[in-house]
Amino acid sequence: MKISSLWFPISVVKFEHLRNKASIWYNLSMRIFLLLAICVGLYFFTESKTRGFRLYKLLSNLPNDARWATSEPSKEIDALLSQRFTYLGAGGWCTAFLGEDQKTVLKFYTHSHLSPLAIIKDFSLAKLLFQKEPLHEGTSYFQEFNFESCSLLYNKVKERTGLLYVHLNKQPGIHPHVTLVDPIGVIHQIDVNETEFVLQKRADPLLPYLEGLMKQGKIEEAKRSLGDFLAMLRELSQAGLRDLDLGLRSNYGFIEGKAVVFDLSSFVYDESLQNPDDANQEIQTRTVRLKRWIKKYQPELESYFSEHLSSLQ
Repeated sequence: MKISSLWFPISVVKFEHLRNKASIWYNLSMRIFLLLAICVGLYFFTESKTRGFRLYKLLSNLPNDARWATSEPSKEIDALLSQRFTYLGAGGWCTAFLGEDQKTVLKFYTHSHLSPLAIIKDFSLAKLLFQKEPLHEGTSYFQEFNFESCSLLYNKVKERTGLLYVHLNKQPGIHPHVTLVDPIGVIHQIDVNETEFVLQKRADPLLPYLEGLMKQGKIEEAKRSLGDFLAMLRELSQAGLRDLDLGLRSNYGFIEGKAVVFDLSSFVYDESLQNPDDANQEIQTRTVRLKRWIKKYQPELESYFSEHLSSLQ
């Protein structure tokens, strides 16, 4: 038999073998891809439902610091903490929960030492079990700026913040455990003595509050509210407090008609603001966006606001 006559069936066998092998790898690759797609889909589905909430983000490993000594606990505070708190939302520095009374907001500072990336980067069995490990003394941490801002506001203009209680140093056994309800209705218990949090009265955001008054035809009340907002800005300047965030929607609001700061994370002390000219410049800068909003959406208030703003100079 000629060699050429044997070559063809051998080639066919090799081709079939390669094709089968390629098919196996293709099927395996598709299964891996499908598995990854399912995992990614589940991750984003879970994130959308839980709104990114993770209990470990509320657990602190920060050391106490004398700089953050503020208010003393009381029975009234424990009474407020005894109610159930439901997830309200999260920002850059905190996660907020609304009390059953619909009037009290519990804000926890967000931490990352137990996040998956942190565990991988600095692995330990304790972290894997979501047990906190304290920072070494002198270690810097990103919440320092937020703690300082909160302390400044509490000590200098507490009445303009709605703050009821500030807990920035751990105090074991002082308060009862608190019940939290996450975005999907799961109930958690947390030892608030071992983490940092604040209690604050619930505020109505600045712009929706003014818009609501105008829709109800309460123009004079809206004017009084604007006047009180400007008075608050003046008080902040007189206290030497400068807000590094120019936002309005999620920073300022009203509690029972009184203007307040409810975002506690962006203030620094600047004694130059105690100079009237610098204070006036700060207020002008702070109200640029508000002036635009009033001109566009509430022109009935424009004349009053401009005159009142000019009278501060």
